[in-house]
Amino acid sequence: MVSPLGPVWLTLGMARPVWSGTISFGLVAIPVKLFHAVRRQSVSFNQLDERNMARIRYRKVNAETGDEVGDDHIVKGYEVSKGRYVLVDPDELEPFMPVATKSIDLEEFVDLAEIDPVYFDTAYHLAPDGPPKPYVLLARAMEASGKVAIGRFVMRNKQYTAAIRAEEGRLVMSTLAYADEVVDPNEIEELHGLDAIDVNDREVAMAESLVASLAGDFEPEKYRDEYREEVMALIQMKADGEEFEMPEIASEKPKVVDIMAALEASVAAAKEARTRHPAKKAAGKKKSA
Repeated sequence: MVSPLGPVWLTLGMARPVWSGTISFGLVAIPVKLFHAVRRQSVSFNQLDERNMARIRYRKVNAETGDEVGDDHIVKGYEVSKGRYVLVDPDELEPFMPVATKSIDLEEFVDLAEIDPVYFDTAYHLAPDGPPKPYVLLARAMEASGKVAIGRFVMRNKQYTAAIRAEEGRLVMSTLAYADEVVDPNEIEELHGLDAIDVNDREVAMAESLVASLAGDFEPEKYRDEYREEVMALIQMKADGEEFEMPEIASEKPKVVDIMAALEASVAAAKEARTRHPAKKAAGKKKSA
């Protein structure tokens, strides 16, 4: 049965560029377009008035009086201490706004291993925006050298630091967090003193055995947002007027206190799973060969 509203599932068209400019280094300038490399999927709901199914809107109100505030009375303020604000006029911020140069200025080439993964943020595909030969030359040179380009660019009035790497003849760019944005592990009290925890050789060997029993090739398509899929299936059924049964809520698994017993049970379960699915195991070996 097809819903009169059409399929609920989102249909996605061709990717559209979010930025265009040039990759610049030395005297070289390569025109490129920027495309999102990751398309986030989530389930979002609107709040409705059940009496007439109209959307609920939010107003800007004064926190003390509850009165609605017009845009002509709203100013920017930075809280320097509890209840104390420094007002900043948009005109005062104008001189500090980064200049939109439409250029990704490469400053250096580094080894990928030197970049801690915690710094990686949003990923983009870089595509040629003109004759592809300069783009292809840069991609092949970077792939041959194994180097990653570090540069800066401006998008939507914000300056970014980015890393560009070559993959199979294509260029992929990831924006990077700034050093002062990365949380220092020393600030997390629960991470203190871990080097003083005593573990014996048998426990380490058992843990290594568990890791080895679960080793395999990374296949991202195996991992799905099951919650989103189930919610969207529910929404489709309701849109089609179909009846559905509420699934049982899974009970919480009991906590295991004995770490060795947990490791031994986990290793046994992993080995049993591999035994039940020999074809999958053989495929993994063939792929890695």
